Order: sequence, then structure tokens, then C-alpha cells
Amino acid sequence: MQKFLILLLSVLFISCTEIQTTNADDAYVYWSGTKPTAAIIVDKGQYWQSAHFTREYIVYLKLQSTDNWWTSFIEQNKLEIKTFSWHSQEDTPQWFKPSKKYLQYGSKGDFDQGSFYFRDTLTGENYIYEIVL
Repeated sequence: MQKFLILLLSVLFISCTEIQTTNADDAYVYWSGTKPTAAIIVDKGQYWQSAHFTREYIVYLKLQSTDNWWTSFIEQNKLEIKTFSWHSQEDTPQWFKPSKKYLQYGSKGDFDQGSFYFRDTLTGENYIYEIVL
């Protein structure tokens, strides 16, 4: 019983630790749960995750991807092209500057916390701002 209690307390303590990084590859892994494949080059990243067990997070990524990867990403996340303007947040990194020529994507559904996804169709450059609170 004592071992179980120690294990339980350890798990609770570890799961209640805030995560914060500006390492591009680490930010991608925290966000996606996997390392980047050959279809992705992560240029820049910033990730914050709350200490709360519900996995609240904010991620900023700048990456290069293939058209196939981007198409799959859009389909899996049920995103659509949006026409409203991106406004940087207080914590937006200096390097996060998608231009007006990028296509903007957002959630199709009613549940949207303000995440934005940007794609330059000529260069394959993407910016991802995702917020889950």
C-alpha cells in the first residue's frame, strides 16, 4: 500500500509541472507527440503547457512541409480557409510573422479558441499558432 501511495503521489507531482521551451524541435514534439518526419523541417518553435492535467497549451511553429503533409494536416484537423485577419498575441515571438500572401486556415467547427494556421503555397512555409485552454 505504501509503494502504491508513493507511486500515485509521484505521478501526480510529475503531471503537475509546467512545460516551456523555445527549442524548435522540442516544441514540435510537445505539440504533436512525435518527432518531425522527413516531410517536415521545423525552423522555429515556442511551446507552453500549463501544469494542469487537462493539457492546456499554446504553441507557435514555423516549419517547411510538403504539400502532402499539409493537405493531410488540414483534413485531419478539419480546417478551412478563413478570411479574417491574424492579430498577434502578447506572447507572440518576434519571428512569428506570416505575410498577407499566406493562406489562413481555422477550425470548421463551432469550437474555436482562436488557433490560426498559415501556408505559403509557393514555398511550402507554414506558421502554426494553436491555443487549447
